[in-house]
Amino acid sequence: MKFPAFLLTTLLLMGSAGVKAQSHLLNDRVTLSGFGTIGLIHSDQGEADFVRDVGQPKGAEQGWSARTDTRLGLQANMRLTSELDAVVQGMSQYHSSGDFSPELMLAFVRYAPMPDFQMRVGRLGWDVDLLSESRYIGYGSPWIRPPVDHFGVLQLTYIDGADVTFTRPFGDDLIWARFFAGTSDSRFFMSDALQVDFDADSILGGHLNYESGPWRFRAGYTRIRSNVNFSGDDADLIGDLFGIDANQYLNPRTGFDDLQVYSLGAAWNKGPLQLQTVWNRDILADGDTWLDTGFVSGAWRMDKLTPYVLLSNVSTHNNSADALSGNVNQNTWSLGLRYDVVTNLALKAQFDRIHTRTPGLLWRGTDGNWKDDHSNLLSLGLDVIF
Repeated sequence: MKFPAFLLTTLLLMGSAGVKAQSHLLNDRVTLSGFGTIGLIHSDQGEADFVRDVGQPKGAEQGWSARTDTRLGLQANMRLTSELDAVVQGMSQYHSSGDFSPELMLAFVRYAPMPDFQMRVGRLGWDVDLLSESRYIGYGSPWIRPPVDHFGVLQLTYIDGADVTFTRPFGDDLIWARFFAGTSDSRFFMSDALQVDFDADSILGGHLNYESGPWRFRAGYTRIRSNVNFSGDDADLIGDLFGIDANQYLNPRTGFDDLQVYSLGAAWNKGPLQLQTVWNRDILADGDTWLDTGFVSGAWRMDKLTPYVLLSNVSTHNNSADALSGNVNQNTWSLGLRYDVVTNLALKAQFDRIHTRTPGLLWRGTDGNWKDDHSNLLSLGLDVIF
C-alpha cells in the first residue's frame, strides 16, 4: 500500500476541514479548485492482480491495496475576457510510469463568443463517450471507480488538439454536437512482460447529443491512427527467437495502429433515481477483431445515502487465433453505498463480483493457465471536491 505521503496528508486535511469550497483570486478572474480520492481495495484473488485500467503496470494483490484508486487533482480556471478563458489541470495518480508522478491532464484556451458555439485549443480531456471526460472525479459519480470492464480498456487520457461545440434548441429540448481532432501519447500494458507505446498522430471524431428533461443521449465515432511500439521481455524474446523486430511481428497481430470507436450512451437523472448506460465497439485495424464494452448502472438517492447497482461487461470478438493471449472476456456485478458526509465530501463502499473467462490485458501477475475464475473485491473510498 505504498503511495506518496503528501497525497494522503493533503486528502486527509481536506476531509477533516470539511472541504472548503473553491478559492477565487484576482477579483474572481482566477478560480482554484480540486478533487481527490483515498481508495482502499481488498482482493481475495491469489492468482492475479486487479488494475483500474490497462495503463497501470502493477495491480492490487491479494489483501489490501491503496494504490489503485487514490488520486489528487488541482485545477485553475482563468477568465481572460468575457469570451475567452483558460483551464489548467494537473493530477497525481498511479499510472504508466509506475509511480504517482504528476501529469498535466488539461491545458486549453476556450473561445465562446456566443452561447451556441465554443472552441477549445490545447490539451483536452478524452471525451469520446458519455461520462469519459469526468471519469477521474470520483465525487461526481455514485461508484468507487468507473466500470473497469468499460473504462479500463483502450481509453486515452487526453488529446492535444482542438474541438468545436455547436448547440441548438429543439423545442423545449437541446441538441448539441462536438467535433475534435488532435494527437496523443500513451502507454498501456498487455501483460507484466509486454507494454505498448502509442504515438497517436491522428485522432478525429465527434459525437451528437440530445437532452430532453431528465434524459441525455449520445452517439459518437472516433478514429485513432497511431505509430505503435512494443517493448518488454516478451518483445525481446520475439526478437531473439525469430530474428525480427517485435513491432513487425506484433503490429499485424494486434491492429492497434488503426482503431475505430463507436459509442452509444444514455442517462436519466430525476428525483432520487439515476440511471446510466454506455456501450462501445472498438474495431481494430484488420476489421476481424473488435471489443464490445459497456455497463448499466442504477442509483437511488435517499437524503445522504445512495445505494447503487452496476453491471459491466467486456468481450473480444476475434475470427483468428489469440496468439498473444490478448483477448478479454469478463463481466462484473457491483453493489455499493455512497454516504454524503458533508457538502463536497462522500464516503463509499462497494463489493464487486468479477467473472473472468479470459483475462487478456485487464489483470497483472497471471500465467497462461488462469481463466474462468471468480474474484471478489471490497473497496472503500473517500471522495472530495474543493
